[in-house]
Amino acid sequence: MSANHWVADASQDSERSNAAEAGKQVDWRTIFLASVGGGLEFYDFIVYGIFAPYVAKAFFPTGNGATSMMATFAAFAVGYLARPLGGLVLSHIGDRFGRRAAFQISLVLMTLTTAGMALMPSYQSIGLTASIAFVALRFVQGACIGGELPGAIAYVVESAPSRSGLACGVMFSCVNSGSLLATLVSIGLHATLAEADMSTYGWRIAFLIGGGLGALGALMRRDLRETALFMAIKHQKRTKLPAIEVLQRHWPQVVAAIGIVGLNQALIALLTVAMVPYLTQVAAFTPDAASKLVMLAIATMSVFIVVFGWLSDVVGKSWIYMTGALLIAVGGYPFYVVLVSGAIHPYAVFGLAALIASLVAGTFGALASDLFPTNLRFSGLAMSYNIAAALLGGFTPLATSLLTSTTKDRAAPGLFIAAVSVIGFLCVVAVARRSRAN
Repeated sequence: MSANHWVADASQDSERSNAAEAGKQVDWRTIFLASVGGGLEFYDFIVYGIFAPYVAKAFFPTGNGATSMMATFAAFAVGYLARPLGGLVLSHIGDRFGRRAAFQISLVLMTLTTAGMALMPSYQSIGLTASIAFVALRFVQGACIGGELPGAIAYVVESAPSRSGLACGVMFSCVNSGSLLATLVSIGLHATLAEADMSTYGWRIAFLIGGGLGALGALMRRDLRETALFMAIKHQKRTKLPAIEVLQRHWPQVVAAIGIVGLNQALIALLTVAMVPYLTQVAAFTPDAASKLVMLAIATMSVFIVVFGWLSDVVGKSWIYMTGALLIAVGGYPFYVVLVSGAIHPYAVFGLAALIASLVAGTFGALASDLFPTNLRFSGLAMSYNIAAALLGGFTPLATSLLTSTTKDRAAPGLFIAAVSVIGFLCVVAVARRSRAN
């Protein structure tokens, strides 16, 4: 097996050299603008979950609350199904014509679809058309998300090749802020509006805020420049179908990247989707206490993602990631045991867990990005990221719930995340060994 099956082509060294000067001075405004779409993704993700009962009533009124909620979450899942398609299209544009063009298309469409969901007439007004249109908007939104975050990773790594760890850390810290903002918007709306008003128009305000933020981000992104690394290969002959070349020449890298990205996807899914139901239904926490613990973890990660991203540029991304994966493998099960038993204060438990998770969250993006050469980076990342998102992001909550109910072990989710962390660890070990061998 040739070296380029596991590490980026040797030509990437010259690409980095050509852009070295650009990498020394990092344009942090550019890094922030690249993060806007990812932040909007997390904002929409949390807002959809928080206001799902109102969305169900507005667009999927079946007369049965449980059935309406199932239809609402099915519409949410449609967005996940659309991700690979969107990633394929947008990454093709990004690798063929430039990151900037793909960025603008994805964010403008995300903005329009989010605003469209807010302004869409309800089922009571236009009947089944409202339900179908809402699902269609969710599909387009999901397709855009499929290219937005992989593109952002590629962009920031190429914008700061000598400090890619720190750049990715800053980017994902900004992305996490979308979750914090969504929670604050929810708190503010519930504090100022009556329940009847929330059901009528309050939830729409939350979606409109997301659309407004996206519009502002799209306007600010007009000033984005192409990355120096991409410009260095702009006049070289490039493949007409980047995704096909990725599969033909770099499929081992895709497999490794899925494992590397998959651990972070599983961690995020556990924290943002599965944790509050687990804490309230299994560990006997109140909804308020559960929400505060999750917010503590997100805030802690937002800080330490940057710290470990910076540190990874000094000591090596592989070492930071593998340390985090190993600690999760060892501590995943005890984490849930302690939560259930109450042996240690939950704030201390969540603070420590978030610190450890940051070792992975602060390094996975730059690690996965380094597996692909510049001319195929966007396509390689989009393919890997979206497969990992579908497998681990989409199914982790279901898998951990089934594992808990089947085994009757309230700490069973710890076994699942430990297994996923072992896979991530082994993927990095395999990549590191091949790199040294070649």
